[in-house]
Amino acid sequence: MEVARAAAPEIDRLVWTVSRGVAPKHGFALQELAASCGLDTLDPLPVIADFLLAGAANEALISRRMPYRSHAEVAARLEALTAMGLIAHHEDALAATARLVPLLEMIRAAQGDIATTTWRGYEEQVAVVSRLAHKIAMAATDDHAVAAIHRGLPDAADPYLTLFDRLVTLRYIRQQDHVAAWQVHDLTADAIVVMTALWHEDETAPGTAGAAQLVARGLATDALELTPTGSAIRDEIEAETNRRAETTFGVLDSVEAETFLSALRQLPGRP
Repeated sequence: MEVARAAAPEIDRLVWTVSRGVAPKHGFALQELAASCGLDTLDPLPVIADFLLAGAANEALISRRMPYRSHAEVAARLEALTAMGLIAHHEDALAATARLVPLLEMIRAAQGDIATTTWRGYEEQVAVVSRLAHKIAMAATDDHAVAAIHRGLPDAADPYLTLFDRLVTLRYIRQQDHVAAWQVHDLTADAIVVMTALWHEDETAPGTAGAAQLVARGLATDALELTPTGSAIRDEIEAETNRRAETTFGVLDSVEAETFLSALRQLPGRP
């Protein structure tokens, strides 16, 4: 059984349900608190709040957490947060200062609220998925740097946020495997973003750097459609991502795999 391939869309669905559910319900309060810190945007705090609260991040790790943004852009943002006195270096790690902690704690509380609201009443499935997700996460090699650090962060106080966190760890595993898969083909982050959008037949703005790269290599047409070669390469990338991820997800035996997938599919969340 290809557990990694079957689980991927379900994990995405559940993580996105929580991540995208925060702004509609808690966005105004978060923006108000952010403004009191001198911030006009939360970016990229919602995706690194747990790392910063634990003092478990550094620039390289955060850059790997956001592989579709340039290292220069990530570094500049972290430098700005440091200059504002919101994050600080402690030896080799970055941590939130006292000024930023309340905002990060509110972000985490908002994630917990959405997770609880969504999954309350599904305690059996929450427990099963959380337990088996932890087993998968612990099987990831240490070179899955983001996942390896994330799985070691303290568990949240409630089981729903803990489940969210463990699903996020699984996404980090697949994310690194996906990056490795497209880098084999000498693609840039800009190019794979456009290629994936075209592969899914999503609308993609013409004229972007990624689109130009694909056209120049004969992987997409001027009309921004993947060529047969482009489609074949994108198929190969997906297959290679699944193959790499399966080396970790394959830690589950056949019964555990069926149980994990069944419980994942029973948990509510937006497609």
